[in-house]
Order: sequence, then structure tokens, then C-alpha cells
Amino acid sequence: MQLFTNSIYFFAYGLFLTGVFLGLKKHNRLTALWIMVCGVVLDFFATVIPCSGFKSLAINIGGSGIIVSGIALGVLVWVLFLVAFFVRLMEKQRLFLRMITIIAIAWCADLAVLLYGIYSL
Repeated sequence: MQLFTNSIYFFAYGLFLTGVFLGLKKHNRLTALWIMVCGVVLDFFATVIPCSGFKSLAINIGGSGIIVSGIALGVLVWVLFLVAFFVRLMEKQRLFLRMITIIAIAWCADLAVLLYGIYSL
């Protein structure tokens, strides 16, 4: 189950990065935005559903400080993306592009911290 869950997280990040690259290349930016939304929503549900009490979906990652830090970074990514989404709707393109770049870096750090917390001794 652990490998499947990790695969979902990486797939969600890949979707988000695909949207980022399309947005930065000035292709259809609305399509790029929705690809990013799909990645963030997939990441959100991959995190929230297993933590909702369904034992068959639980990922059993424990509660060490490193894992809590990874989860906090994930929440920060979701909040930043929500803000970036509304910035995009206000058509502040330059700020939006800066924000999604910061989000991509923060999400990468989130994945690294979370995986380190899961697989460290």
C-alpha cells in the first residue's frame, strides 16, 4: 500500500508540474491552470482520505516531527495554491507565475521531507 500511496503523490506532483510548464511556456494558460488544479486536488484527497478514519485506506505513517513537518508543508502548498488560483482569476499573471514557481519548490521539499520521515529509521 505504501508504494501505491507514494505513486499517487508523485503523479499528483507530476500533473502540477505539467501545468506549471505549460503555464510558463504561455500555452493555453487556462488549461494549464486546470491541470495544476487536478494535481493539487489529487494530492489533497490522497492525504485527507487515508487520514479520515477508514482503516482500509490508512497509510500508517506515524507521527514523528519530520512527518508532521511534511504534512504542514503540504498544507502550506494547498493554501498557497488556493491564493495563487485567485490571483490568476484576478489576472495578475506575473504574481501568479512567481507563486506557482514557489509552490513547485515547496511541494518538492514537502515530498522530500515526507518520504524522509516515512523511510528513515
